[in-house]
Amino acid sequence: MSLLDKPIGELAATIPGATRLFNENKLDYCFNGQQTLRQTLKNINIDHDSFLSQLDALDLQKELANHLMWGAQPTASLITHIIDNFHEKHRQQFPELIQLIKKITLNHPDHPELPKELESHLVSMEFELQEHMMKEEEILFPLLMNGFYPAGPISIMEAEHLEHAKALEKLADITHQFTPPDGVCSSWQALYVGVEQLYCDLKEHIHLENNILFIEQ
Repeated sequence: MSLLDKPIGELAATIPGATRLFNENKLDYCFNGQQTLRQTLKNINIDHDSFLSQLDALDLQKELANHLMWGAQPTASLITHIIDNFHEKHRQQFPELIQLIKKITLNHPDHPELPKELESHLVSMEFELQEHMMKEEEILFPLLMNGFYPAGPISIMEAEHLEHAKALEKLADITHQFTPPDGVCSSWQALYVGVEQLYCDLKEHIHLENNILFIEQ
């Protein structure tokens, strides 16, 4: 089967370096993982041959040295990786970002491009994600680690992931695709760098769950 006819989520899960390339080209492997690469490229008007050349050009040896093929790893190892590298990271990211936007609002209250919705949106995202991660850690993950794949809890988590997707897109819109206004202070620049990192981290986090962890072995 051609790579073009494979689900983009499967490609993201099995080709080292693919998620970075997909992010660079704004391909949604995270929330529309069952869509084929062909259809995804068509939807955003990217030439098939050009993109396949980019896939071929990935430095796979370098990527392999830094990339665990999670689909081949024990469920417990993947869950530990998700908690340590995403759940705990998100718990640190939100307070830091909220503190930064508070500082910027205090110092630049009259700036015409101040993202006035950003603080409340980050607070809302943090609350929803904290609730979501707690349910995973206390209910779903222990079941998965014991070899059970409960369809009900998994479907609830996937539905909540779709809500996170909407929140991420709003986050990108509020910050003009993470582009600060010209000439702003270092705190404002650091805020947008951090917001973009959160955006990428949460997408990668959800990809690992939707396209690998939640697929019954």
